[in-house]
Amino acid sequence: MSNPPRHLHACGAAQDRLDASAALVAGLAAPFTGSAFDPADPVLAEICAVDSPAMLRTDELPVPMQREICWWLATCHASGERVIDMTDWRRWTATALEVAAERPQVRSFADLTLDEWMAAWVRTFHADHGRLPAPGSRQRAASALRGLLPRLAVRYSDVPWWKHDVWCLRFDPRIPRREHEPRGESSVRWDDIKPRWLRDGFTFWMYLQLESGQLTWSSAAPWHVFAARFSEFAVYRGIGHPALTPDPSGLRPLILEFRVFLRQWRRGTDGQKQRGGPLDDRSVACTQRVIGNFYRTMHDYKAEAAAATGDERWLELTDAHARLYRPGEFFTERIIKQADERNYISDADLSRMLACIELLGMPRDQAMTITRDGRDVEVAGFGMPAMMRAWLIQALTGRRASEVLLMDFEPLSPIPGIDPDAVPDGGMVARLRYQQTKIDGAPMTILVGADVVQIIREQQEWVRQRWDLGPDGTARYLFPRLTGNRKATRAWETSHYDLVLRQLSEAVRLRDSAGRELSYSRSHRLRHTKATTLLNAGAPIHVVQRYLGHRSPEMTMRYAATLASTAEREFLAMVKIGRDGRQIGMDRRDMLDLFQLDRRTDRVLPNGYCLLPPVRSCDKGNACHGCDHFATDRSHLPEIRRQLTETEQLIEHRKAQHLAR
Repeated sequence: MSNPPRHLHACGAAQDRLDASAALVAGLAAPFTGSAFDPADPVLAEICAVDSPAMLRTDELPVPMQREICWWLATCHASGERVIDMTDWRRWTATALEVAAERPQVRSFADLTLDEWMAAWVRTFHADHGRLPAPGSRQRAASALRGLLPRLAVRYSDVPWWKHDVWCLRFDPRIPRREHEPRGESSVRWDDIKPRWLRDGFTFWMYLQLESGQLTWSSAAPWHVFAARFSEFAVYRGIGHPALTPDPSGLRPLILEFRVFLRQWRRGTDGQKQRGGPLDDRSVACTQRVIGNFYRTMHDYKAEAAAATGDERWLELTDAHARLYRPGEFFTERIIKQADERNYISDADLSRMLACIELLGMPRDQAMTITRDGRDVEVAGFGMPAMMRAWLIQALTGRRASEVLLMDFEPLSPIPGIDPDAVPDGGMVARLRYQQTKIDGAPMTILVGADVVQIIREQQEWVRQRWDLGPDGTARYLFPRLTGNRKATRAWETSHYDLVLRQLSEAVRLRDSAGRELSYSRSHRLRHTKATTLLNAGAPIHVVQRYLGHRSPEMTMRYAATLASTAEREFLAMVKIGRDGRQIGMDRRDMLDLFQLDRRTDRVLPNGYCLLPPVRSCDKGNACHGCDHFATDRSHLPEIRRQLTETEQLIEHRKAQHLAR
């Protein structure tokens, strides 16, 4: 985040910094006003580092800079996001004094980029110490200022939010967002998208999608990746016009060339070392689809785009730009993903993973003996009990990682009419609410057992102790992040969660029966496993669909891998026997095919099946028990027993009538 948004300097020239900075300090509490800040003050002590004894004085700085520091301290206190080191800010104050003396036009921290401020800071440091600063000192200095500059850019700017080069929900409250955002802590930079017309056009298009609800914030970062790929192609081909080609007849060949470019694409192609392999078919198709949708929308809104971006060339888009790709060309996206047995974790493998997950919650000064690569080794704990509990909840419930990490601090509610103390072992004792952020309108609650309830209660107690909330205190989330979160209002992100799980996987190096890695970070496999387990246990598809939070059974079946071995075992368990009780002398798979091929209802009997070939007709009437083509299995046992009981009753009744005569 080395540069401020591209409209910062234009904004600074357009308005008085003195008046603009006055709005920053309007209404601030007393500890954050004035020009002297003492870390010993009880309020300031909440945000100051424990080793910051020096008082910060700003009375010699230009008034806008004084106000900006006041506002920044108040912002850090309100958000609980940062810890202030007064020593670092004393150095920045000295640097700002020298810069303001040398360059009178600089009256605000927002008047220079971070790179320019760092160059001045290094000069001041060298003048004071006679040497260049160490890399760690430079990093701390940049970190102290990095959070302030983009926020000032937003506060001082009157341009629409989408025209800023840095998009961040924490910096700009105008960006559309949901109540719970899985990637709410991430930011997106657009200054790497070149040429300029593409950057302006794509950010305008993203603005339309986000404001209308067609996309959510979680899509901003992936869509930036698609824009970056097209940006590299535009630079490679030297495209300098939104219409892409001066001759409309050359548009189609250019777009087809883009497909070839994607198939040969490597990251870092502009003089840097190439990394990674080629894009797969799905990534190529997704990129093409996004760019096609981008140009279709820009064609429909070309007048608005030209006015918003100040580039009249968008008016030159034609109908050909609205259909860069023909229907059906994204063939890879038309393929419905089928269930993959590799996403299923067997009971034995899951038990091994559960045995090693304790390492994640163990203190760092403790160790556990595990078998790794055939040898017993000692592995130190990770000291991450919250991450251990999050993974356990995923394993027990099949929720997505984001759904667990964003759960409310109190996600449990009672089940009406159910006494938890009277529920037998393994029964459902509470209703769990999770944050469904992927599918609009999908269910957001499931029933859970006592094991999940116990894990949640342990996590709640851990949070209360970690943040000193008291016995009845609450936080916003059940899994608050550990850094930059003094008020426990920010949740863990899946990126850091996955990083911790990858480190655990590298430490234990588990392998399944096929020799494949059992990676904890691939936690979505737990969702596939849960779906498969439910279906293989006989749960109806609509029940599993509701449990997984899907809106269609097709989506549920994509998650459920009914294992070939399981399907075969379950079918073969339904042994077919004939009228004399002996096993039917035909291959059971052929029998299954016969049942599927013959759709006539007279082949399905209340107590079994009729195996009469379709070309023959039945002359037995309803005397199926004595027919050689009759077959049944244990699934019809209740009906057969009922018929047997009725037959025995009929025999006894006839005996009684005979004796009476």
